[in-house]
Amino acid sequence: MKLTNTLPTLPDVFFHGSAVAFKRIDVTKGRGRKGFGQGFYMAFSAAQAVGMMHKKFRESISRRRDRSGDFCETLYRIEIDVELLKTLRVKTFCSADVEWLNFILMCRPSRGVPHEFDVVIGPTADDDTNMALKYYYDGTYGDPGSEDAKRMLLRVLEVDKLGFQLFVGSQSVADRLVKKLEIVDWREYA
Repeated sequence: MKLTNTLPTLPDVFFHGSAVAFKRIDVTKGRGRKGFGQGFYMAFSAAQAVGMMHKKFRESISRRRDRSGDFCETLYRIEIDVELLKTLRVKTFCSADVEWLNFILMCRPSRGVPHEFDVVIGPTADDDTNMALKYYYDGTYGDPGSEDAKRMLLRVLEVDKLGFQLFVGSQSVADRLVKKLEIVDWREYA
C-alpha cells in the first residue's frame, strides 16, 4: 500500500451524512476551505456521520429564507474498493498531531485541493474547528505559525475526541473507489 504512514485498520464500510439526497458522489459539491480540501468526506463511524448530517441539515434550513427546498437528512453507507485504495497516493494521519495540523492549516485557506494525494485519511477537523482556527490566526494562542501557538491550538481542539475520516478530492478516483453507495435509515445508527 502506498501509504506515507499507516493506520491500524480501516473499517469495512464508511458513512456520509448529508442534507440532500444524491445517487452519485460529486466531489465538486463539497465545500472548499475544509480540513483536507474540497471533495467528498466519509466518516469511519455512523454516529459521526449522523451528527454531521443533523448539523448540515440545520445549516441548510437556516440559510434558506423561505425554509423550503429539497433538504432531507440522509445517511449513506459506503463500501470502497480496498484493493484499489492500495494503489493510490494515500496520506494517512494516525493522530491529530502537529503534522496533521500543518496539513489542515495548508488546506483550509484553499477552495480546491492543495496537495497531490488521491486519498487522505485522518482525524476530522469539522466546522466546529473554525472558531479555534480564527483565534489561532488572530494570534490569541501566540504568533501564528509558532510551535507554541500550534500546541495550544491542538489542546483547544480536544484532539483525543475527534473522529476519523477518509477524503477523496478527485472525481475519477471517487468513481473508481466507491463500490457501493446506499441510503440507510440513520435512526438505526443513532
